[in-house]
Amino acid sequence: MLALLYFILHLGGWQYASQRLLATHPLWVRITAGLVLATVALMWAPVPFAFLLGFTPLAHGLGLALSLGLAAGLALQAKPLAANPALDYQALARSLLWLGLPLLLLMAYLLHTHLIQPSPAGLDVGQSTFGDLQMHMGMVTSLAHQQVFPPDYSILPGQRLSYPFLVNLVSSSLLQLGLPLRWALLLPSLLMCALIVACFMLLALEVSKDRRATELATLLFFLNGGLGFIYFFGWHEYTFGQILTEFYKTPTNYNEMNIRWSNVIADMIIPQRTTMAGWSVALFTLWSLLRFTRASGADKRGWGILAGALVGLLPMIHTHSFMAIGLISLGWLGVDLVVRRQQWLTVIADWCWYGLPAIAVAIGQLLYWTFPQATAGGGFVHWHLNWVNELKIDPYLWFYLKNIGVVYLAWLAALALLAHSRWRSQLGGLLDSDLARLQFGPALIYLVAEVLIFQPNLYDNNKLFYIWYVFATITASALIITLYRRWRLQQRYLWAAAILVLSLVLGTISGALTLAREWVSNYNAYSGAHVAAAEFIVARTPANAMFITADNHNNTVAALTGRNIVVGTDTYLFFHGLNTKQRHDDVAAMYQDPARRAALLAQYQVDYIYVSDFERGRYPALNSLFGAYPVIFDNGAVQILAVSARARSSSSTAAE
Repeated sequence: MLALLYFILHLGGWQYASQRLLATHPLWVRITAGLVLATVALMWAPVPFAFLLGFTPLAHGLGLALSLGLAAGLALQAKPLAANPALDYQALARSLLWLGLPLLLLMAYLLHTHLIQPSPAGLDVGQSTFGDLQMHMGMVTSLAHQQVFPPDYSILPGQRLSYPFLVNLVSSSLLQLGLPLRWALLLPSLLMCALIVACFMLLALEVSKDRRATELATLLFFLNGGLGFIYFFGWHEYTFGQILTEFYKTPTNYNEMNIRWSNVIADMIIPQRTTMAGWSVALFTLWSLLRFTRASGADKRGWGILAGALVGLLPMIHTHSFMAIGLISLGWLGVDLVVRRQQWLTVIADWCWYGLPAIAVAIGQLLYWTFPQATAGGGFVHWHLNWVNELKIDPYLWFYLKNIGVVYLAWLAALALLAHSRWRSQLGGLLDSDLARLQFGPALIYLVAEVLIFQPNLYDNNKLFYIWYVFATITASALIITLYRRWRLQQRYLWAAAILVLSLVLGTISGALTLAREWVSNYNAYSGAHVAAAEFIVARTPANAMFITADNHNNTVAALTGRNIVVGTDTYLFFHGLNTKQRHDDVAAMYQDPARRAALLAQYQVDYIYVSDFERGRYPALNSLFGAYPVIFDNGAVQILAVSARARSSSSTAAE
């Protein structure tokens, strides 16, 4: 009950503020804005106090008071920001009901089946959450139980957690205040999924100025996929039926054939919680930034401060979204300087209302968390052309065409038309000068993501590309709807029907098949024996206890209990730029080398040794542990051995 009250009070306070801030907008826009601001508050409000008090209930209470105070101050002092009078926001509300709501229900079902769903086998997940979810759960449980702030990696204690963890902080808050782990994950995820859908449609309407283009863009974005489906109709070893049964052999995830453009619902929103949180804020921020570029006077200042504050809060929510919006901002600033070149001082002064809040809020996060990890070991950033294709497998254009499909082709065609004012005027429709100028921001993302890599994993540049793809999808949809209407007026009904139907079918079939695979996928992540062991650990061991375990990614101790382990899987740590070889060698010695064991256990201050099927498979010579240390838990499949004095005293009752 306390967790729900905490959650609802944040939402209610910022709903009150948004009713004033966006009073000229329809109710659904005001509600969306309030939920976005509340989501940001849930992530950030406890942080200033947690630095001083730890991640404790007191820090949460003070954070809630701060959040409600800021919301009340905004409601009392802010002047309403003007809506765009050229747009029919109310008509889009109907689109949200018939199109946005089914997409949200699809996401809700996938969250239900993919986030540690209880089953007779233990705790189950889906295909896409079999991997990264376990890392996020470890952050959630360790922060909630250990209450140390700023947190370290619980799978590499002593190393500051510089990965954007604020989405997991919300779940940690709810877990600490009484919600079960599953619901602590589900509740904020449902909220953020709803915001992604609503904010995408709001941004698409602002960009395209057309409801039908917005609807088409929504389908092409959320059901995205390229031409990967062709490989399942006899072009390669896999058949159509295997899409629903094989692990990551879908038309949007087929690495052997260089298909890498993952579906945004299946592989970005549902499993990647930082992306989910980042997009729920970034899409609304981009809408606010676009309103800033089109407003004037006091409205321009208001939109600039709102967008700037939200951008500034993004680095530890989702660093890639922060980078992407920064690149878009540079592109749009450049356009503004060219368009108003006789008033460049005014342009700079206007953009200060946006840029200065963004820099002021972001700089501390970047210096404390982001830059130290990004520059460790010589840094992540390096030159690299053509993303994961590397110009080694497919020709450049074919790689993107087969991965992104209809949207890529239509985007290129739209750019060609938008580049020539005479062509734009002849075609008419939605391809106007405003849409042409907007392309410079997203195009800068595309250019930078094509030539620079910002992390060890090449694939992660897709988190930049997808923000470009938001605008590419809207631009492509504007062209498709323009051609559809033009051909209808010319009574070329076959052409009109063909471009619409082919765009929808070819643009969504791969994504739909991938989502069908997620719908039926089911994998056991934690057996009943491991769940029972986790319950024992939570109940009977100190919150900051140190364990040694195997380095399996679905690590029971790290994910379900929040306790520290000496070292976790490199599946997570290597791609965060962290060197773990020595620790892996030492863990192997602790399990298998009696001569070195005692010294290493003391060096790493190990309290408990965890033994299960993972450890037996990884360290076959571990039998010498038994007899050397008391077994305090044994359910046949899992044994826990007490090493330190405090471990033995805190678990002094008979082993189970």
